[in-house]
Amino acid sequence: DVESEDVIMQQVHQLAHSKMVLVISHRLVNVKNADQIVVMQHGRVVGSGTHQELLATNDEYKRMTQAQTELENYVKGVEA
Repeated sequence: DVESEDVIMQQVHQLAHSKMVLVISHRLVNVKNADQIVVMQHGRVVGSGTHQELLATNDEYKRMTQAQTELENYVKGVEA
């Protein structure tokens, strides 16, 4: 659930201040502020960079970001 995910991600962000943290996530909001994001498709690396760099240069990352945003907006609209 979203509440548990938020608590876990707060702890991960806290740890990241003093340690290297590797996060594997399908939810891009969880990696948006990462120093380095690696994009994989069918088991192959298809891009890497920051969130902003990938939005500007990687079509697959941009597609995933847009699809996830649309889905989350749809769910919010249904719940409202």
